[in-house]
Amino acid sequence: MASAISGLPAFLSARNTKHGHVLSSNLFFSCPNKARKSLNSIRIRSERRESSSIDRRRLLLTSSTLGMSAFRAGKSMAEPFPVPDLSSCKTPPTDLPNGATLDNGGTCCPPFTSGTSPVDFEFPSSLPMRTRQAAHLVDDKFKAKYDAALTAMKGLDEDDPRRFSQQASVHCAWCNGAYLVGSDSMDYQVHQSWLFLPFHRWYLYFYERILGHLIGDETFALPFWNWDTEVGMSIPPIYTDTSLAMYDTNRDACHQPPVIINLTDPTSCDNGSVKSNYANIYTHVVSGATTASLFHGADYRYGSGEVPDNSRSGQLELSPHNLVHVWVGSSSNTNRENMGTLYSSGRDPLFYSHHANVDRMWSIWNDKLGRSNYKDTDLTNSKFVFYDEKKQLVQVNAGDCYDMSKLRYQYQEVDTPWLSGGRSFKKAGKFRPKPAPTGFPKADDQLKSLTAPVTVLVTRPSKTRTKKQRGEQEEILSIQGIEVDMAETAKFNIFINYPEADSTTSYDSPHYAGTFVNFGHGMKGMKSTSKKVGFKVGISETLEDLDADGDESVLVTLVPQATKFLPKTPIKFTTISIEFETK
Repeated sequence: MASAISGLPAFLSARNTKHGHVLSSNLFFSCPNKARKSLNSIRIRSERRESSSIDRRRLLLTSSTLGMSAFRAGKSMAEPFPVPDLSSCKTPPTDLPNGATLDNGGTCCPPFTSGTSPVDFEFPSSLPMRTRQAAHLVDDKFKAKYDAALTAMKGLDEDDPRRFSQQASVHCAWCNGAYLVGSDSMDYQVHQSWLFLPFHRWYLYFYERILGHLIGDETFALPFWNWDTEVGMSIPPIYTDTSLAMYDTNRDACHQPPVIINLTDPTSCDNGSVKSNYANIYTHVVSGATTASLFHGADYRYGSGEVPDNSRSGQLELSPHNLVHVWVGSSSNTNRENMGTLYSSGRDPLFYSHHANVDRMWSIWNDKLGRSNYKDTDLTNSKFVFYDEKKQLVQVNAGDCYDMSKLRYQYQEVDTPWLSGGRSFKKAGKFRPKPAPTGFPKADDQLKSLTAPVTVLVTRPSKTRTKKQRGEQEEILSIQGIEVDMAETAKFNIFINYPEADSTTSYDSPHYAGTFVNFGHGMKGMKSTSKKVGFKVGISETLEDLDADGDESVLVTLVPQATKFLPKTPIKFTTISIEFETK
C-alpha cells in the first residue's frame, strides 16, 4: 500500500540496448521519506526473468497501461537483501508522515530479545490445503470463526508479537524506514519495486497462520475482498458489522455500502462505475502488465546505493492496489488513516483481505495469463523475517513464495468478468473515425501547460512490425518533463486518436490509454514543492483496437481533469514520444 498524502514522484529515462528500446515509468503512492535525495545519475539495464530477457524499473498514482524499466547502479555492487538487524530497528521510523500516531508504545518495531536469531522457514507439507473465500460469500459459521480468531489476536499480551497491534506494525516497520541495512543505511523498503508482491504474500501467510492457530483450526484461511466483480465492489458485510472484531472506525464515511469503489477518483463520495473499474483492473493486470517488470515492478538490490521511488512500482501496486487503499482511508484524518497511508494501514482488518485479493491478482497473472515471475537471485534470495504462530522468529526467501501450493493455500474460483470479457467493455463503444493528422502540432521539447486539453502528433518508431515483433515488444507512450506541485492534487487522462476528448470522456472509451494522477491532499506541514517526473504507458493493445498499428503517427490528447482535480498551479510537460520494450 502507500501513503495517501505526499508521494515523491521520480522518473526513469530510456535508452537503447541490445534487447531493444528500454522504457521507463513511475508513479504510485509511496511512504514519505525525509532522508531521500534525488539521484545524480540514472541508468537502465536489462534483467533476466523466467521466459525472456527484459528491461527493468507521496502520493503519485497512475491508472493506466504502464511500460516500466529500472534505473540502477551497477550490478557489481548489488546483491540480495539480508535479514535486517531487529536490534537496530529505528524508533520512531525515519519516514513517518506529519501527524502520525503510533501504537505499541510509540514504535513500529517488533518485540525482540537481544541475541535471538531467526530460524529458516520450512514448507508446511503436512498442512491441509486452505481455501481463501470471497469475503462477500462467506457464511455465518465462517464469520463467527473469523471473529473469534481476530478477537483472540487482539486480546494477546501487548508484547506478544502475534498481537493484532504488533501484526499491524509489521507494515509500518517495513514500509516507513524502520529497517536501515548496511553501512550506508539503505532503506529496506518493500514497496515500489519487485519486493512488493513477495513481501505481502509472506506477510499474509504468517498472519493467517496465527489466526488459525489461535482457534485451533489449521484450515482457517483469510477471506479476500473480491473488489474485481460488481457484487463485491462494496466493503464486505463482515467488515461493516460494528459488533465484529473486523470492524474499524477509521474508514471514509461516504464510502460505506452500498457505495462501490471508485477507481476513477478514490477521494470522491460519488459511487464508482462498474465499467470504469473493470477497465482499470484489466489495464493494470492484463494489457499493461505483459512483463515481469511491468507487473511486479523494477529491481531494487541491496548494496546498489539506490533509493526506492515511484519509478519502480509495478502495475498492480499502482492500481487498483493504491487506489483502493485511498478509497477506504478516512478523509477526516490527516493522512487518511487507517488504510490511506502506509504506517497505519495494517490497523484495519480490511487491509488483509484487500491484500489477499491483490495476491489473487498475482495468481491470475501467473496461472490464467501464463506469465512468468522474476528468476533473478537478487530478488529470490532476498530475505524477510516474521514471527510465526508459535512466536518463533522465522526468515524466508522472497522467491520461496512463488508456488502457493507449497504454502498450502488456494483461492475460491469466482467469476472474473473483467478478464473473461477482455477489452469488450471498450470495444462496445462506438469508434470515432481516424482523425486527420493535419492541423495538430508535432511533439517537441517545448514546455506546454495543461490549462485545457492538448493534442500533439507523435511519430511511431516503426509502423511495419510483424506479428512476431508485436508479440515480443510492448509499444510505450512516454511523457517526460511533467511538472507538478506535489502539495496539490492534479490529474490528466490520456487518449489516442480522439482529439475531441474532454474531462467527461470515461475510462471505458476505446481511445483511453491511461491516467496520470498526483494526490497532494494538502497534508499538514507539507511544503509546496514542484517536481519533474516522467510517465510511461503501454499502448500496444490500444493501437490494435483502434486499427492504428500500421500508422506512421498517432494523435495523443492529454485532458486535465475538471473540478477538484484542477490544481492551482497548472500541470506542465515537455515531450511525448513512443518507444518499445522487450517483453
